[in-house]
Amino acid sequence: MAGNDEKYIITFKKTTIAFKFESYCKKKGLTAKLKPVPTRLSKSCGYACHIEKDEIESIRKLCRDKNIDYSEFYRIDKEGKPHKLFKEP
Repeated sequence: MAGNDEKYIITFKKTTIAFKFESYCKKKGLTAKLKPVPTRLSKSCGYACHIEKDEIESIRKLCRDKNIDYSEFYRIDKEGKPHKLFKEP
């Protein structure tokens, strides 16, 4: 993870997609650790994957190539506040 206590996550619309995503990442040698979605992002059940900052572009490409329907990429600051990484068109 980032040295300044920031974390990076990707969230998903469906739990099954999160599990599939984690499996694809492992096959590609990318870091993805399945965790519950932080409560600051969602009150409902769901999963997110903690990812490495330097792998974000590779992960975005993987999502495009494998047609993975994710919700958002976030940077979580040291206070735990989420920040969306990409603006949707």
